[in-house]
Amino acid sequence: MSAQNVRQKTDETIFVFGGDISLKFVQYVVDLTKKQNPKVCYLPTASADNEDNIKLWSFFCKQLSIEPFVLKVWVSSDDSPKTFEETLLDMDAIVVGGGNTLNMIGIWKAQGIDIILNKALKKGVVLAGGSAGSICWFKSGISDSRPVKLSIVNGLGFLNYSNCPHYSVEARSALYLQMIKEKQMPFGYACDDRAGILFKNGKAVDFVSQSDKHNSFFIKKRNGVIQEIKMESRILINKNALADSTYICTSVKQKLKDLIDIDNVTIPLNSFVTEQKNVRLKKEGIAETERDAVLNIGIEKIFIYDNKLAGVVNDAYIKSFGYGLWYFYNCNGVWKSVGEDIGGETVFESEITFREKAANMIARAEKLYPPDSL
Repeated sequence: MSAQNVRQKTDETIFVFGGDISLKFVQYVVDLTKKQNPKVCYLPTASADNEDNIKLWSFFCKQLSIEPFVLKVWVSSDDSPKTFEETLLDMDAIVVGGGNTLNMIGIWKAQGIDIILNKALKKGVVLAGGSAGSICWFKSGISDSRPVKLSIVNGLGFLNYSNCPHYSVEARSALYLQMIKEKQMPFGYACDDRAGILFKNGKAVDFVSQSDKHNSFFIKKRNGVIQEIKMESRILINKNALADSTYICTSVKQKLKDLIDIDNVTIPLNSFVTEQKNVRLKKEGIAETERDAVLNIGIEKIFIYDNKLAGVVNDAYIKSFGYGLWYFYNCNGVWKSVGEDIGGETVFESEITFREKAANMIARAEKLYPPDSL
């Protein structure tokens, strides 16, 4: 057979994640296209073409410097110059948002979009999505699409497995395990909200996560026993983040009350303690309960980059938002506050936040404390 008669098989690529769309997962999809300015289309069908979701998509696209293509299904022929097929098959990637899986699949089938998506997959268009946008690519999934209780919803069957997004939600994971045990669903994959799985030609080839707390799992039944296999995930980190070896990490694990006598700002830890005393403890009319809460703030770790920028991880907001991350900038031996941020759900996630935001925080600090003012 001549080389001219041999056709290279086009990879069928699907990327799924447990929650709804996020900037890092959209970046991952963009990278999968291997194009400088890819056309990536968002399908908000499951949320009834929700405008807030579309605005969020546009925001992500602006951050990534790509055009925000959107395919709405609530349309009329008067204002739709292109067919669904013309639009979707012209894309490099398609991202499906969350919402009601059952309604979305029904609309797609009524409009022939299910067939178009299959054509797109075979053409080499990257298909992706989270929540309802994950379930849709599988044979079936656990969904909240019906009244009263969670149930099984059929997908398009592009992937020969079952699926459970939002897997950290106990009711979902429990039902998923039960349905596989009772053989009402085939073996399959589950993802916590911020974990994702890449499939190439029907096989899982990459497991990624935005946090050490969010994971992907393969669920199967063997000898009558359900096995929940945690997959090793690669943590996604922005390309402009600090490299591993470029900053110092120091474990602290002390309460503010144990350091309350500190009265200098010559190192980041001391500056953090001083800042809490000045900002929180000296607040007029502070209640005793609030004072106790401040004194019991735990300081977990400190990251220092180039003896210039420091990030102090603390648990001031652990019951509401996650770990706090307070930044300090070295001004000729005096560490001055650059403000605080939410680091993430875990200390490790806070470290990622520090690495990713270091350049921006240094730029901010240089504006706050220009060299000629020191």
